[in-house]
Amino acid sequence: MIGTGVRYLMAGGFNTLATYLLYLGLLKVMGYRSAYLLAFLAGIGLSFTLLRRTVFARPGRRMSFWYVAASHVLQLGLGLLTVEAWMTWVGGPAWAAPLAAVMVCVPLLFVVHYWIFTPDAQR
Repeated sequence: MIGTGVRYLMAGGFNTLATYLLYLGLLKVMGYRSAYLLAFLAGIGLSFTLLRRTVFARPGRRMSFWYVAASHVLQLGLGLLTVEAWMTWVGGPAWAAPLAAVMVCVPLLFVVHYWIFTPDAQR
């Protein structure tokens, strides 16, 4: 479980860095909401690939792609709420808004992804 957690954090860190750089690039041509949404959607495909091939190294449950996509819809909603709260209530800078969302979402998503990619007998 510790090795899985470390791989999860490393893969998530890579995915976060890649999508954060995309977000920063998109901020130059659009508002923070649209930039966050587009970067987030790009990260779903990368996330599934990393989870399946690197973190858990198995295909997971039947329809695992759709479970991962659904888990990211949950993350999107929670992330958008966090970004909005960061911008309106905290008054923080737009460049840091996705980082606040990551801090809120990562622990929840690990539990969900662990369930998706770990057979019942191994839990």
